[in-house]
Order: sequence, then C-alpha cells, then structure tokens
Amino acid sequence: MTDAYQLAIATISVATQLFAVIDPIGAVPLLFNEPDYERRITKISRLIGVAVPIILLVFALMGPYIFSIFGININDFKIAGGIILLIVAIDILRGGTSSTVPINPDDYILVPIVTPLLVGPGAITSAIIYMTYYPITAVIIGIIISSFFTYLTVRYLLLVRIMGHSMLKMIGRFFSLIIASWAVQLIIEGITHFI
Repeated sequence: MTDAYQLAIATISVATQLFAVIDPIGAVPLLFNEPDYERRITKISRLIGVAVPIILLVFALMGPYIFSIFGININDFKIAGGIILLIVAIDILRGGTSSTVPINPDDYILVPIVTPLLVGPGAITSAIIYMTYYPITAVIIGIIISSFFTYLTVRYLLLVRIMGHSMLKMIGRFFSLIIASWAVQLIIEGITHFI
C-alpha cells in the first residue's frame, strides 16, 4: 500500500471516530427544542465551526507537552481516557444522547454547547491519543473533517426534520458502540503495558 493510501485510511479513521465521540447528531435534537433556535442558528453554528477545531487541535498538538509537564505516562492516559470514553458511550447508549449538561443557548454558546456538550472529555482525550496512533497530518486533517461535518449537522436542521428524533437517537446509539469499542481497546492496551 502506498503512503498516500495509508494516510487516507488513517485520516478517515480519525474523522469517523472523532465525529462519533463529538456526537453532534445527538446534540441537534436538544438544541432544536430550544425556543427561537432558528434565529440563533447562524451565530451558534459559526462559533461551533471555529471553536470545535481550534480546541481539538490545541489539545492534540499540546498533548505530549501536557504529559511531560505533569509526568503522565501515555499508558496511564489510555486507561483513564478509555474509562472516560466508555462512560460517554454508556451515557449515549442509555439515553440516546449525551446528558453531560443541560442546554441553554440563551445563556452561553461556547459553554455548555461547544464544551463540554460537543468537545467534552471524550473528544479531548481522543484527540490527544490519536497523536500516538496516527501521523500528525492524518490527525489534523481528521479533526478538520469531523469539525466540518459537526458544523453542517448543527447548521442545517434537515437531519431532524427528515429523520426525526427517534431515528437520530438510534444513530447515536450505534455511534456509542464505536466509542465503546475504542474505549475497551485503549483500556486493554494500557493494562497490557503494565502486565
């Protein structure tokens, strides 16, 4: 396989997994239920389109330095990150969406919509760990792609109108299985290192 092909596969893997962890599909119905959402959608989606990739890129690129400053081993982080991702997956599986915080766009957009609803501990953990699995180019492009589709999901309400809340919740539960599988893999790898 060529380097370009391997880079493309790695990029798709990062983008797909990260989109599942961010779970904008699960967030859209919650935002859609808010009063006067149509008027605020442009402002909300623009901030999401800018803030989501910036936050993820900062943590992905600064992850190794954060580990160094706090003396954290990557395998320790894999176990802790795996546990966090597993909790996120179970949360989505049980409720059809993440119930991290209540949504109130009248109060804030950056908090709690961008973080921690979209870019929460699970997404930040994933972005940092991806740097140990994939080439940096694949991680950066994957983050940009997943952020772009997150923006599109929130900006355009066709998903909610066409598919309905029930279908979106079902898709969210399917994504939770992907997140759970990734979480279990991280925990096993972290524990195997110590054994």
